[in-house]
Amino acid sequence: MSESATWAATTAAVSDGEEPTLLDQLADGLNDLGDQLPQVVELPGWVEPALLRSVAVVAIVAIVVLAFVAARLIRRMVVRMTVVIILAALAAGIWSQRVELTDCAAECSCALFGQVVQIPADLNPNC
Repeated sequence: MSESATWAATTAAVSDGEEPTLLDQLADGLNDLGDQLPQVVELPGWVEPALLRSVAVVAIVAIVVLAFVAARLIRRMVVRMTVVIILAALAAGIWSQRVELTDCAAECSCALFGQVVQIPADLNPNC
């Protein structure tokens, strides 16, 4: 999906005619990017959406700690900012994928960064 089409879809989706914020546009872009990644490996059957949501929170906390440590230890400002920006982008991507895992069981189409996640029968017997 092109950038202008993404922005148009975001604008149409915002209620009350409000302009989408930059954060909304970034989240939509990350969601589209996550949907376009190829399936590299097949996740094991015991990996379910609830587990992935918990693991995502742990990963985000670890990234925040790593960014703090990098900001304190790296002396060169350019390298420090580059590392912190990369870690922030990674955390934002994980967060956007985590948000998608909340309601995917009802739609029978769960994926994490393009990797298909099997939905347990107790979450949705129709899948």
